[in-house]
Amino acid sequence: MTEVLSLEHMAIVPSGPTLSLSVRAGHSLAIVGPSSSGKTHFLQVVAGIEKPAQGSVRIHGNFAVASAEGVSRRTKVQSLIPRGDMTSRGLRVAELLYKMRLGEARFKQIGDLTPGQLAAYELLGPLISDSNLILIDGQLDQLDPWALRDAMEIIHSLQGKGVSFVAATNRPELLAQFDAVIVLKDKQVRFAGSIEDLKRLGPSHTVQVTTEHQQGVRALVAPFQVNVSQTPDGIQFDTPEGQQLAAKLLLEGYGDIQFVISRPSTLEEALLSLF
Repeated sequence: MTEVLSLEHMAIVPSGPTLSLSVRAGHSLAIVGPSSSGKTHFLQVVAGIEKPAQGSVRIHGNFAVASAEGVSRRTKVQSLIPRGDMTSRGLRVAELLYKMRLGEARFKQIGDLTPGQLAAYELLGPLISDSNLILIDGQLDQLDPWALRDAMEIIHSLQGKGVSFVAATNRPELLAQFDAVIVLKDKQVRFAGSIEDLKRLGPSHTVQVTTEHQQGVRALVAPFQVNVSQTPDGIQFDTPEGQQLAAKLLLEGYGDIQFVISRPSTLEEALLSLF
């Protein structure tokens, strides 16, 4: 696939680790981290607004930034739709206006929009552009659940057409929607990789088994790479990822089992483990 964005030994502060990666056509990258961790600065470096402290950034093609900067607060939402434009593009813009939940707000001025509506407006411009890279700085976090669902459907549709996305977010539940993630702290990269790699940084997958005939169950489960410990409610088995076979066998009747609780680690726990 064609590379849309290339970072070569890039850093946004003079000291600390550097980052080399590429974003291919149709792929997405999430930037996450605490407040003041450098997410906006990172996007500004990618967009060329700021220079990297180390390394280089290259964008192969056109890019757009989700923003209302430079737009008058008196501008109306419907200004995005050229009057009388019945071309396929004009109709698509009108369709996206409603998909982004801005249909009822089309006669409002920008200064009168709610935070969620303003975020949708800022996203709409890049989404209707011909850019092959779109940069998003927190707008997804401002959307209500319904607008967010529709926005992500639009984003995934554009990805299928080769458009790439780099988005800053503080919502861990959104990370699963992206192909890769960068975690920042103090403007330095603490992690860069796939969502699955990030998950592995969290606590181990836990399988808890409650039973009365503890010795028989202990004998069954012991061969499967698990750590067995006594708890007030029975026995708890901590198992590495992929070792759910022990729980499956137990549920199928091998032993006197009351119930089995399987608890995978979460992205929130993985993120917190980095700080």
